[in-house]
Amino acid sequence: MKKSLLTVGICMLAVTSFSQKDKGKKVESKYLSLPSYNITETDPSTVSVEFAMQDGSFGTEKLKDAKSKCVPKGGSLKDVVEVTSYYYEIPYTQGESYVIAKSADGNVVYGNKTSETGQSTLRFGWDEKMSQPQCEYFISDKLKKDWASQGNSFKSKEDSKYANSVFNEASQEAMANVYLSYMPEEFEVFTGKGKAYDYTDLDNALEKAVAAYEAIAKNGFNAHDLERLKECIAVWEKELESKDLEDKKARISEDIAKGLHENCARAYLYLYDFENAKEHAKEFQELFGNFSNNRSQAFDKVMIRIQLQKIAAGKNEAIMDNISKLHEMASSAKTSPAKRLPSSEFERVRSDYYSYVGSQANAVYEEKKKEEEEAIASGELNPYEKYYQPTMVGGEGFLMNMPPSALSGFPELTELPKEMCEFTDAKQIIILKNNIETIHPDIAKLENLKKLDLSGNKLKTLPPEIGNLINLETLKLSDNPLESLPDELANCLSLKTIVIKDTSLSSDQIKKLEGWFPDAKIKY
Repeated sequence: MKKSLLTVGICMLAVTSFSQKDKGKKVESKYLSLPSYNITETDPSTVSVEFAMQDGSFGTEKLKDAKSKCVPKGGSLKDVVEVTSYYYEIPYTQGESYVIAKSADGNVVYGNKTSETGQSTLRFGWDEKMSQPQCEYFISDKLKKDWASQGNSFKSKEDSKYANSVFNEASQEAMANVYLSYMPEEFEVFTGKGKAYDYTDLDNALEKAVAAYEAIAKNGFNAHDLERLKECIAVWEKELESKDLEDKKARISEDIAKGLHENCARAYLYLYDFENAKEHAKEFQELFGNFSNNRSQAFDKVMIRIQLQKIAAGKNEAIMDNISKLHEMASSAKTSPAKRLPSSEFERVRSDYYSYVGSQANAVYEEKKKEEEEAIASGELNPYEKYYQPTMVGGEGFLMNMPPSALSGFPELTELPKEMCEFTDAKQIIILKNNIETIHPDIAKLENLKKLDLSGNKLKTLPPEIGNLINLETLKLSDNPLESLPDELANCLSLKTIVIKDTSLSSDQIKKLEGWFPDAKIKY
């Protein structure tokens, strides 16, 4: 038995050694970020940044004790003794904060929530370096006396320390977003790794890209280094043409494809080619699926940046093609330091922030809607894909369980459309309280369908193609003006449940159903 286990282990190692993986190399660069307003119409030097924060609050202090290793007065390290010392724990509620930027006419051009309300605990009389109470507080009365005289200043100092750290970080981020400016960033560039294939071209592209990004970090955006990124993209996209997502031992496996799509998305972002950046970002996210880790979460931010930078570029079309001009403007930009406002201004700043966020969300939504309409018109996108749910209870399919409205987001349907029938893996279709009068004959393609619920529609009959649904187990047609059912329905031998309440089916029709499906549960 030991021999067979060893053999299995060796085989497993052999299989693992032939799987191809991606390999990354970290690089520091900087991205020339476009502000979300037209800088040819609004002078960036007139834009001011404001920061406001809620006051922090403190709870009641609690007396605590712990062991401290202390040196007696006049003693040395060899005289260390362990004593019980005292300290206070003070609950501290940190305030939330916001930063906004306004043009001279009062229009908010940037906003960010820079801290959340949070709970923490402060300690008075605690030695942070030694991770123990301060030795001088081996008598609790001394601690109490010092707290009475120093407690308020201690709380004020700690509150200011936290607020200062948030303000400084918020200011830096605001500067990078409010003005045409460079944003430092660190990320990885990927190549392939595996003994079975030669990845020299990918290795060379990685090194060239890293060199270009590092040069940009030093010199800013310039035609030479951006051209080098284009050359790298050409290599990555050529390799992606041979990707095989099913075979882990393929030269361009799923793992390596992830890295190459990420490379392309980031490089295209630097080139302000947002359409191609978006396509590669979408491919990357599809390969990652629902799995989430630090890498996918970091890339979610890249996806948002692609959308926002595309909108910003649209507002600055007049200068988008002039990289040297953009670099010059970013390098010589006159910026104003953020103003730290008193807490009395907090509500006003928060209100301005939410107004800005609403307008940004609107802009992103409109941009996505426009892209979606163009993709549907070109035949590139199925108009019902966004309603298809791969993780529904009972199997993947369509769940439209509310009437059509702006609130539900569901469209009004007069037909179960042909495009839905293209999802041949669907296990169920549930479309309730709509206006479906007919079902497209292509429903015959849905041979995997197990449940069809069209309750609350306007069906008078079903198409004969319904008989192709050999795996259909549940059919619900309540609250429809049904007058007849096709004889082909009798071919659906898997039917176990039929619900036809509040229809116009005659008793003869119902008897026919009972004859076709003697073992099914029929509710009418």
